[in-house]
Amino acid sequence: MTGVRPTDSPSTQSTPPESHLSRSDSSRHRPSRRTVLAAAGTAIVSSLAGCTVLSNSVDDPVFHDGDWYQYGNGPTNANHVAGGVPEPDEHTVLTSADWPYTPPAVHDGIAYFANERQVVAVATDGSERWSRRLDFEVSGVPALDPNHGHLYVPTRVVPTMDGPDPAPTFVTVLSLTDGEIIDTTRVGDGRTYGITTVDGDVYARCATACVRLGPDGTERWRCPLEPLIYDEYNLGDLTATQVTPAVTEDGVYIPDRDALVLLDRETGKERWRVPVDTAYAASVVDDDGVVQTGWQETVAINHSGDVRWRRDLQSTAAAAAADGDIYVVGNDLYELDAATGETNWQTHLSNEGIAAPVVTDETVLMTTSDVLAFRRDAGGIFGPDRERWEFSSITTSTYSTPVVADGRVFVAGPQGLVALWSGEDG
Repeated sequence: MTGVRPTDSPSTQSTPPESHLSRSDSSRHRPSRRTVLAAAGTAIVSSLAGCTVLSNSVDDPVFHDGDWYQYGNGPTNANHVAGGVPEPDEHTVLTSADWPYTPPAVHDGIAYFANERQVVAVATDGSERWSRRLDFEVSGVPALDPNHGHLYVPTRVVPTMDGPDPAPTFVTVLSLTDGEIIDTTRVGDGRTYGITTVDGDVYARCATACVRLGPDGTERWRCPLEPLIYDEYNLGDLTATQVTPAVTEDGVYIPDRDALVLLDRETGKERWRVPVDTAYAASVVDDDGVVQTGWQETVAINHSGDVRWRRDLQSTAAAAAADGDIYVVGNDLYELDAATGETNWQTHLSNEGIAAPVVTDETVLMTTSDVLAFRRDAGGIFGPDRERWEFSSITTSTYSTPVVADGRVFVAGPQGLVALWSGEDG
């Protein structure tokens, strides 16, 4: 482990938010989407009986206005937010970049965006708070821990003909307040695929291992793993920028080469391993276990390691999970029943989906080269009124999952980091 530590410690927030794990656990006990819709229908009837004028719109409620600390909106990688996504009609380029591949982390109205060798903290009005040049190249999506005032950025030494061989990979820690580099910790070789933060600890998956670090950079455990499969399928490693460990009280779920493994959260020891053909996207935890997508198949597994179902759905992107539904993208977008894997509905995409979708109360949001929004409930397996809206005023990176936070949708593309918003909502 290498370290670069300044004398002053990073600032911390005065009122720490509840832990991501607590949020994830509490979300499991929320009523299902269909129960909520039924209750909403009852409320409408009651209001009409009382002569209250109501809109008949079935669009989502206002934008989710919370934070987005890390990939997947939490340590389970569910890619699910409460609230909605009204159709955006405005966009703002918050900061420029050269074909970025990673989405931002967002907290308290500030987006933290990492690309190439630069990290920028920018407010949603486009005003820059700080910018930091890094010693190494960004290799994955950043994650933040407001309790400790830390921003964690996956970084690596880019392999060259002149070495080093193997090329080292790191977790670089910055201060949320001013972007000062607090620490740089080597976690393995090749590329750091992704980072998950839970209760102050950092779980990093790199090409050679999964590592758990304490807030001070101390290594708690290390589990050797094989590099994920990319070059064999002519994908390069751009899709490896968002492969973060899924962490629950049950353990740490992470793809290995042609397998999904569960690691003990306290020791890092392997508890079980299930074959999954060409698994190299992030694992996604749902109510009944975990879902792993792959180039050749999608597999759902319960917490004890038993396979719930297998489907020959091919996807380079992680899934999304919400209210008993699983969303998988490829040439089509599928909504699957989480218990059986059966298709509830599907819709064809004009361009293949490579980034994971994000699910709100009523909408599935995804990027191809445009930003697309689909209704979660539209009737029938091939319902004709599936698409809600399409935003094509900008071009997005097909590898970068959208982020819904602070009343905005954040997407990355050739212009840089872009915020989409509805003018009606200000």
